[in-house]
Amino acid sequence: MALSSIGVGSNLNLADLLDSLETNEKVQLTAIDNQAKSFQAKLSGYGTIKSVLDAYSAAAKTLSTASTFAAVKPYVATESVLTAAANSNAVAGTYTINVTSVAAAQSLVSKGVADQKAGIGGGTINIDFGPDLATGGAPTSSKTVTLGSDTSLEGIRDAINKADVGVTASLVNDGSGTPYHLVLTSEKTGTKSQMKISASDAAVGDVVNFDPTQATQPNGLKEVVKAADAKMTVNSIDIVSQSNTIEEAAQGLTLTVKSTGTTTMAVTRDDTAITAAVNGFVTAYNNVLSAAKTLTAYDTDAGTKAALNGDSTLRNILASMRSMLNTSIPNGAGGSNTLSDLGIEFNVTTENAGRLEVDDDKLKKVLSSNFKDLTSFFTGANGATGMGKTITDYVDGLNATGGALDAVTDGVTDTLKQLEDKYTATSDRIDVVMQRYRDQFTQLDLLVAKLNNTKTYLTQQFAALNGSGSSSK
Repeated sequence: MALSSIGVGSNLNLADLLDSLETNEKVQLTAIDNQAKSFQAKLSGYGTIKSVLDAYSAAAKTLSTASTFAAVKPYVATESVLTAAANSNAVAGTYTINVTSVAAAQSLVSKGVADQKAGIGGGTINIDFGPDLATGGAPTSSKTVTLGSDTSLEGIRDAINKADVGVTASLVNDGSGTPYHLVLTSEKTGTKSQMKISASDAAVGDVVNFDPTQATQPNGLKEVVKAADAKMTVNSIDIVSQSNTIEEAAQGLTLTVKSTGTTTMAVTRDDTAITAAVNGFVTAYNNVLSAAKTLTAYDTDAGTKAALNGDSTLRNILASMRSMLNTSIPNGAGGSNTLSDLGIEFNVTTENAGRLEVDDDKLKKVLSSNFKDLTSFFTGANGATGMGKTITDYVDGLNATGGALDAVTDGVTDTLKQLEDKYTATSDRIDVVMQRYRDQFTQLDLLVAKLNNTKTYLTQQFAALNGSGSSSK
């Protein structure tokens, strides 16, 4: 006899008892799960520490690079004439710049046409480009536009734009009786993009033909903007450019011409960028301390500990970092410097103890009078390792195979794998135990049900016997 629900046959509360037994068995799984959560929190905590240490190392690497301290910034006296931007190769210097010409893209305007949609003619349009076309020189390049089925002024415009030949075509309406003008503009500035245009069809040529050797075009087309190069002198040296953006006219600088005129330009050390790099380094170090403080905290009211509370690896890392920053670095001139000498000091107040702070006035003074000391401290001098590389080497070592962070995270990962295996094995064992309980309870249920049935039968038989005995008397 099979029972669909344990306890139904015997009328015993076997199902609740079985649930209680299963709950008790699964306490083991809860303990393993809590262990796993604790180690997962540790792994996440180490991930956070690794992240802030990487940022700290990156900030230190910036200061270990000589180009950081060689950064310069250009100051243009008259920015309506030109502006300037510096790259990492720029050097300090002063310049007098006289812009005599601004680069321009040639623009041509056709005579007016009464109907922009009326057909004109087909064939092709040839466009030559070159700097010497106005004097009859040979073109340096040529492009051909094939006109499509729409041979109207609009069709000519669209065909030129679709051909992508380096010329932009547009229509202008002047409101007259023949209002529609085709405007052809070179996509590039400079005399190398000067155009000569000829059409295979005479009617189309009557609109677009342009011969730069002729002062007046027979078809009425006008040159409204001449192709021009940017021209200037930099400290009396002639500079010519096809574009208004001129690179390396002065080392490491990109000049953008705005108008003709004269201006001066001074390229000086960019103390703002250097100060920002120092402050970035200080912030990155303090971020490590903040992350460590959060991960090692203990809540006395709740009695709970953060993921890395009491962690010796993190404690040793913080101690090594502080020790590093207290080290003197040779300045390359027989002396040495500490962070404090350069305006970077440890806070000694209770609330922010151990955090770095920048003394802005002191750092500014160092930049103006002891710049070499600041540079040598972070980049090194005469073969000595600077603070920047010392820090990056240390952080790299933590993350390298066998390093402190690598080893501890590998250990936690292995523990998590072991706990996962243990959880699976324990869960499987509990399933076996619970199945045994279910089998035993089922048998007990059947047995008690049979006994109850026997009891009921015997009770009925005795009652029947007692009834027949009474009637015979």
